[in-house]
Amino acid sequence: MTTTPLSPSRGLNVLHLFCHVEHAIDRDVVHQAMDEALATGMQIVTTAIMGAKADLGFMILGEDLWELRRFQSKIQAAGLVVSESYVSVTEVSEYALGMPEEMLNARLYPVLPPSDMKAFCFYPMSKRRGEEKNWFALSFE
Repeated sequence: MTTTPLSPSRGLNVLHLFCHVEHAIDRDVVHQAMDEALATGMQIVTTAIMGAKADLGFMILGEDLWELRRFQSKIQAAGLVVSESYVSVTEVSEYALGMPEEMLNARLYPVLPPSDMKAFCFYPMSKRRGEEKNWFALSFE
């Protein structure tokens, strides 16, 4: 089945997958899924997860959201159990719009992982603050 690419107008789609290893997995299938994703231009950062919410994590960046979904299906077929997932896009805040184009592009089209970084911190962000205060509904000021 061929699907029309689903891409942001600027930037990249980002898929965060946090997985548990509950039984034997087919490591060859996981490596094949990663190789195929990398061959299509996607970027993948893998990490061991501290704590009980997951055993390992994948952060996948790519232009086509459907390709990211195919990657997820492949690693699930290999036996990994996705316990948490988040979808986002790379973006530039309204507060940074005056930055030089080179800096804007580094945020919209990052090259990961940075060679000097050994770890990263992730937290899901919601712009909702309290029952009545949805940031998206408030004025810019």
